[in-house]
Amino acid sequence: MRIVDPGGTVKSPIHPMPSQDTIAGSCSNGIAPIKHHLSTLSATFLVVASMLGTGILTTTGIILSLLKTPEAVVLVWVMGGILACFGAYCYGVIVKVLPRNGGEAIILREFFSPVLGEIAGWTSFVVGFAASNAATSLALSAYLDAALPQFAQPPALVACCALVLVTALHSVVGPSGIRIQTLLAIIKFSLFAGLGFYGLMLASPPTPVDVGSASRMASFGPEWGVAMMLVMFAYSGWNAAIYVAEEAANPGRTVRNAMIIGSIITLLLYVTLNLALLNSLPTHEIDGVIPVMAILVKSLFGIQASAWFSGIVAFALLSSLGASAFIGPRVLATVLSWMSPQRNLSSSPPAQVSPQLCWLQAGLSILMVITGTFEQILTIMGFLLGVFPVLCVLGMYRIREKTPAVARYLFGPLFVGVMSAILILGAVQRPAEVSIALLLVFAFSLLRFGKYRFA
Repeated sequence: MRIVDPGGTVKSPIHPMPSQDTIAGSCSNGIAPIKHHLSTLSATFLVVASMLGTGILTTTGIILSLLKTPEAVVLVWVMGGILACFGAYCYGVIVKVLPRNGGEAIILREFFSPVLGEIAGWTSFVVGFAASNAATSLALSAYLDAALPQFAQPPALVACCALVLVTALHSVVGPSGIRIQTLLAIIKFSLFAGLGFYGLMLASPPTPVDVGSASRMASFGPEWGVAMMLVMFAYSGWNAAIYVAEEAANPGRTVRNAMIIGSIITLLLYVTLNLALLNSLPTHEIDGVIPVMAILVKSLFGIQASAWFSGIVAFALLSSLGASAFIGPRVLATVLSWMSPQRNLSSSPPAQVSPQLCWLQAGLSILMVITGTFEQILTIMGFLLGVFPVLCVLGMYRIREKTPAVARYLFGPLFVGVMSAILILGAVQRPAEVSIALLLVFAFSLLRFGKYRFA
């Protein structure tokens, strides 16, 4: 496919890397420069807030039902965290060359083709943000029900109200919302860290967890693929900062450091929480259970403390909802800027994201809350959120001369190889959910091609 710009010049399907001057914004295009209000601290806690939430609160019991042994559960959480760190390092290499909003969509568009970028953008918006917020809001309503059952009914209504609240925050107050977002993330991190470390100190394990015996006690098979998909869903926010790269001062350093530091912090916290959980409770009490952390608090501190904890978790989950409410509309704004005939191919999206995009995401999330099931949403998201990062890391090899050897020969191949194996095993174990995921991508492809076919 050849691309012709307004001046008549034929461009290659692979776009040249934009310069910093182009990225900064141009008055000749009528676009105000984007404000660089995102510090390293804010970006790091944006990453942490995107990861800390539904995944760690709800998936350990499901993973235990798949893998059968606590040793295997701890192992997949460690593997997932290491994989997230590998991906964060590779994305850090990419963002130094391409410090623009849009996440995977802009990376795939510039490294491969506009078609793949737009498909990735729509997929990220609908699956990575709207569907993720739907699952998070359902988890929030479940924990709120444990704390205040008389006020948390029906659960779907509570979930919808939470979505409306965080959307109003980010659509009305704009950039100021990131300061509130950072505060919520710090509160949530402190809560989870305190629970994990205090739980380890108080726990008297019924069966000691020995990570080294995991390979002997758990048989390897497709179940591992599904378990790792659920774990990677819990880690899926490791790349959150890249979606708002243009809003960071010195994106090449700020975004890279935020992703790596945030991934390491979350890895340590997730492993601590799982060790506390598995060392405090018999496996039969949490096998297949969703609100596992509420059960842990009940075991450690009693029923009253469990109610208080559940209420605090419900409040803290607003941080996860807020992170997606902040990032998702910016992804869609980037994609829509490409689809506008008034804008050339290298244009940046508008500096201010339209509130209508925030409410569009909220509307999609509310629709999924009403019509979807929790585990189905998690599996579909886990699959699709693994496909596009693999393609992005492969795109890193398009800038070979600017890629450090450790990323080119170690982190990149490991990330691509392990993630590909996870996706294949997951597809074998859950063909129905993976088929739905692929149909969604097909629908977004039709949407993209239909734009040119019927325009």
